[in-house]
Amino acid sequence: MVRRRGWPYRANPALSHASRITYHVSRMTPKITFKHINPIDLILALGLTVAALGLYLRTLVPGLLPGDSGEFQVLARVLGHTHPTGYPVYLVLAHPLTRLPGHSVAYGVNAFSALMAALAVGGVYLAGRSLTRHRVLALVGSVALALSPTFWSQALIAEVYTPAAAFLVAVVALLLRWERTRSPRLLFLAGLIGGLSLGVHMTVALLAPAVLLFLLLVDGRNLQVWLSAVLGAALGLGLTLLLFLWIDARHAPADYFRLVVEPSASAWDLTPEDLDSPWERLRFDWTAQQFRPFMFRLDVLKHQAKAYGRHLPDEFPWPLLAGTLLGMIVLPIRKPKVGLFLLTALAVQWLFTWTYDIWDLYVFFIPGYVLVALLAVAGLDGVVRGADRLTGRRPRAAAYTAWLLALLMLGFSALSLPREMRQAVVMGETPSFPFEEYPEFDPTLEARAHRVVDALPEGSIVLTDWDRMWPYTYAAYLEAGRLDLRFLETYPRDDRPEIADSLVEYIRAHLPQHPIFIEERDRRLRQEGFRLIPKRVGGVRMYRVTSHE
Repeated sequence: MVRRRGWPYRANPALSHASRITYHVSRMTPKITFKHINPIDLILALGLTVAALGLYLRTLVPGLLPGDSGEFQVLARVLGHTHPTGYPVYLVLAHPLTRLPGHSVAYGVNAFSALMAALAVGGVYLAGRSLTRHRVLALVGSVALALSPTFWSQALIAEVYTPAAAFLVAVVALLLRWERTRSPRLLFLAGLIGGLSLGVHMTVALLAPAVLLFLLLVDGRNLQVWLSAVLGAALGLGLTLLLFLWIDARHAPADYFRLVVEPSASAWDLTPEDLDSPWERLRFDWTAQQFRPFMFRLDVLKHQAKAYGRHLPDEFPWPLLAGTLLGMIVLPIRKPKVGLFLLTALAVQWLFTWTYDIWDLYVFFIPGYVLVALLAVAGLDGVVRGADRLTGRRPRAAAYTAWLLALLMLGFSALSLPREMRQAVVMGETPSFPFEEYPEFDPTLEARAHRVVDALPEGSIVLTDWDRMWPYTYAAYLEAGRLDLRFLETYPRDDRPEIADSLVEYIRAHLPQHPIFIEERDRRLRQEGFRLIPKRVGGVRMYRVTSHE
């Protein structure tokens, strides 16, 4: 038998195409092997992960949060659908941490973000080792990402952005390792994680154009390459779909479709019947109908790019950003295929975020920050290589240069942290982040939600805003066991700030059997003939909805 490009060619020319396909599939079992990774690198990656986890847990938000974070804290426990684009893989992975002994559900889901952020930090080190021969330079990239204020902020709350970063880092690290080893198992695993990432956050899919380009450049004519990647991605996507359908079949008491979309279906020009099947709900989720009006806005590109440029120096010290710029130049020269891969990935991230006119845009910069940190590693490596040539390649000169450069970078990273963040670490408190949409932790929030829940009559329906809806649901469903209550979002679309026609009909249909309260004195309801009677419910001013009849 003569082997050529991984194919088992035999003297028998009758070897069928199907047999060759079977051979390739048999080599792509998802067996994880570390034989190509130096044990020292594994130990360092683990050490960085543990150190980052300790940092994030020390400064973790300890309890219940409003808004999206409150939603994830509820739904990770009950496993109901979230807002688009849907996060079934995230929910299933976070669910075990909702049962941490001695801690609340809210704390456990926050801790999941810390765990995934720490894994991303360790993953950046392993990915960086594919870009430099100096471990200490790869360590710089990891620490820079770990201390990035935006990344750090998302590691402390129940959110999807650090889990998404961990999945993105895993795909990049596996692809860079595959480029060196050509192991089909690594490529299969990268595809599997990429497919699963669609159930964590859809922005990881923005890596796809760069991945396709990378595969074409490295070994695009090899069928085994495409089979490995496609089969892995197909399996990951299939598992994501199965998790979505499993969550859909659970009919959890707290569910985005039941509490937000179906009552206000006309806000999306739909009827409740348009969401009868799980496939219709899947299409609603994955097509991001709620956010499409804000996407791909070329008219905001210039403004958003400038905002990004102003924001970036607050995330990384200027010497490290200089290293990133240098990496953009030297990496395509030294490793053209890898350089084009990372630059294409970063360009696609920038194109998406700079044309997205969303209120919390800063969190969508995180995937780009991962790539900025990796390019900085390549740039610093270029500096060390240049210094090595200037010194005549003297023994250990490159190592000394790498250590000196790394110490300078780490010093800049530590000193560039705001004083409040350094004090928070010392005191073991949650830092205060200067982000407009960042959910501030209020230690009284849970108690106030409980007072409202305890004061509501049996079977009540409450129309409230997104921020308060989930703390109420958390107190009612997870702690008080009051499944008779229902909390609905009054105005679910930001681009249509009025009560939906279908929600008016929902109120009219349920009013004879349920006490209904609304937290705003809505003009539309009064025009429709309802009376809004002021009432204090658990210390919160609400309006009891009644009929004139």
